[in-house]
Amino acid sequence: MLRFHCENISTGRLYLDRTEAHHLIHVMRPNLGDKIELFDGSGTIGCAVIAELKRKDVIVDVKEVQTISPRRTGRVIIAASVAKGQRFDWLITKCTELGAEVIAPVIFERTVKLAKGKNSSERFCKLAVSAAKQCGRNFLPNINEPVQLADAVKTLQGSYPQAIMLYGGLSENAKRFKDIIQKDKDVVAFVGPEGGLTENEQELLKNADAIEAKLTKTILRIETAAVAFASILCAARDNS
Repeated sequence: MLRFHCENISTGRLYLDRTEAHHLIHVMRPNLGDKIELFDGSGTIGCAVIAELKRKDVIVDVKEVQTISPRRTGRVIIAASVAKGQRFDWLITKCTELGAEVIAPVIFERTVKLAKGKNSSERFCKLAVSAAKQCGRNFLPNINEPVQLADAVKTLQGSYPQAIMLYGGLSENAKRFKDIIQKDKDVVAFVGPEGGLTENEQELLKNADAIEAKLTKTILRIETAAVAFASILCAARDNS
């Protein structure tokens, strides 16, 4: 069934917003009476039929509404260094598909300079919505504003006080995932920039009780490491 993002879902007739209406009319080319699913990204799902098709507007008749509760344990938080251009867009899309609850862009000492101009938050949100529509996910991830590492650690510790904190590394002290992951525990995974963590940053993370974890024997790009973390953690959680 086709899925569309819609805020304020309730039974009865409602308009899809212009972006979703344009996608439905010009890409999906539906017929009157076709069934679609609506989701608001916060756990509300609506079963609807297409009631009216106009040149720019779509009116749907919502027949049934269901609300599901968000996950309270086993949440996956990916705190990754900001990457250039479309690479971070790809990270947002894939981590959304995999099921990460939070994507937190982090500014490390060696993070590339942030691009100026278009507001990235709006773009990230649109990417997450598109990914959620495709993969069948009902909850959109929370996508934080980019902050310095020290601020990210403080905020995430406050929001997830019982979480296991990880960061990627290749030293002899790095632990294997099977020795770290615990059932139903929230996990915050920090992904540093491609220049690596500085000594000060490693010390900051260790002082926050973060555990160095080894993904592979090779050095990974930011988006690759972030998706690898999300894949392992979400698969371990969802298949336990």
